Amino acid sequence: MKAISLLTAVMCSALCVDTALSAYCVDPEFDAKLKTNQVRYLYAEPTNPAHRPIYDRLKELRVLERLSEFLAPLRLPRPLTLTVQGCGRVNSYYWDDKVIVCYEYLDYLLKSAPAEAKSDELTRHNALVGMTVDVFLHETGHGVFDLLQIPFLGREEDVADQFSTYIQLQLAKEDARRLILGVAFLGLLQTKQELANAAHEGEFADVHGTPAQRYFNVLCMAYGSDPKLFADAITSGHLPQSRAKNCSYEYRRFALGFQELIKPYLDQTLVEQVKAKNWFRFDDPH
Repeated sequence: MKAISLLTAVMCSALCVDTALSAYCVDPEFDAKLKTNQVRYLYAEPTNPAHRPIYDRLKELRVLERLSEFLAPLRLPRPLTLTVQGCGRVNSYYWDDKVIVCYEYLDYLLKSAPAEAKSDELTRHNALVGMTVDVFLHETGHGVFDLLQIPFLGREEDVADQFSTYIQLQLAKEDARRLILGVAFLGLLQTKQELANAAHEGEFADVHGTPAQRYFNVLCMAYGSDPKLFADAITSGHLPQSRAKNCSYEYRRFALGFQELIKPYLDQTLVEQVKAKNWFRFDDPH
């Protein structure tokens, strides 16, 4: 076994030095340290009494448990912990092997979700599910890039957005559509709020794209993945034809990057098991 491992390492080194293949090679020693089921979770007790209902609701629906199981196929070198906690401000971020979504951010989502159903698909509950799943997957993207040292070109926040959207689009069509509608609802809301105020320099200097850019990027990736399923992105007038004509290309390019750089770190047997389950509840139990 040692001889085989040594031979593999030598072959990989020979292929990966000073060649285009270097981006796609996995170090055998590093690979040996990777494990599935490395995503943990933590519900931190809220210090603000106003956040107690959020804490109770999340635990009742087993939100973090379900996300942890959903992300089980990831092969990581050490645990990644999904955490909800009070932060003192509206925020979510990745730091020190932790995905942290603040109660303040979840409270913001509750206040932003539509009070009444916009359609049979876009109910208040569905919107909240989509927005919540998106923020956890976005921050998980940062964690994956860090823990696995995944290279990328461009801004990390843009790639984390694409990571989240792409994963949602790999689910069953009905589930993918409902999740994306929730994400798009928040994006459109933030875009309208942004455009209602005078632009300032800080918006364009931020590490994140503007709300409008992020909104159109989500619509474009969704439309590019399945023009029939997301045809209303065009017919509703939200996604300009000038952008839509290239969305299939944009989706395929990101899909190629995901297949080459991230798929090697996914346990394919577990991936198939995950795809066979309905992970996110869209029917409001109350």
